Amino acid sequence: MSYSEFETSLQNGQPIRLYQFQRGPMKWGYTSANQNITHQSIVFRSIEGGIKDDGIRQTENTASDMLTLTVPQSLDVAQMYRVVAPGQTVHVTVFDLHYGDTGFLVSWMGFIVGVSFKDQISASIQCKNLSASLERTGLRKAWGRLCQHQLYSDACLVQRNSFKAVGSVDRLDGVSVGFAPASAKENGYYTGGYIEWTSLYGLEQRGIEAHSGDLLNIYGGTSGLSIGQEITIYAGCDRLFTTCKSKFNNTINYGGSPHMPGKSPFDGTPVF
Repeated sequence: MSYSEFETSLQNGQPIRLYQFQRGPMKWGYTSANQNITHQSIVFRSIEGGIKDDGIRQTENTASDMLTLTVPQSLDVAQMYRVVAPGQTVHVTVFDLHYGDTGFLVSWMGFIVGVSFKDQISASIQCKNLSASLERTGLRKAWGRLCQHQLYSDACLVQRNSFKAVGSVDRLDGVSVGFAPASAKENGYYTGGYIEWTSLYGLEQRGIEAHSGDLLNIYGGTSGLSIGQEITIYAGCDRLFTTCKSKFNNTINYGGSPHMPGKSPFDGTPVF
């Protein structure tokens, strides 16, 4: 029987729902069934406490199509959000199929936007429909003196590997990281940049709020880091033309208008 035949059958259907989470190359699979299910070479695990959702909705308002999953709080996917949200987007795909049948339906696709720990047993995972990202207002370049480009992006074209330092964490205080190679550069060199390391769950990135000597203040704190762990740090940019010239030698790709006039054309002057 085909998937559609199972769906319309009054007695032969044995519906199963599979939940796939993907962060970069890493994938996790869980099922609502009472046993493990192998689908597309991935083992979807049956977990104690189960996994369930509040129903798939498809309306004209994507904001109301939020999918909420209830899972045990010990689940790997939930634990990634225990202290600080991961640096990479976690995508969610929901499959519907019937036990013993190879046919299936991709019934929902989206990404995690937040996790809340309701009690000592369960966690609530909020997921947004993939179509919600298509309805965001597109970025528009503003006219201003500061650069509009994201550092190291395809528009900026600065090669990040030329402005990195690799080494080990030598101390932590919950807010900042002691990192000896950072002292080789002047204070503020890494402000606005970020640190990068590999955790149990994949690649992690966190912004650098301030840099002074060998000390780096980290947005979101130092949770997930440990003394002796290897990290990579990348230089930051304050988006000024002088910085683009002296620090990155990249003025040809500067995304601002440093020579714009200081007088506004909207201040009422008849002739601008």
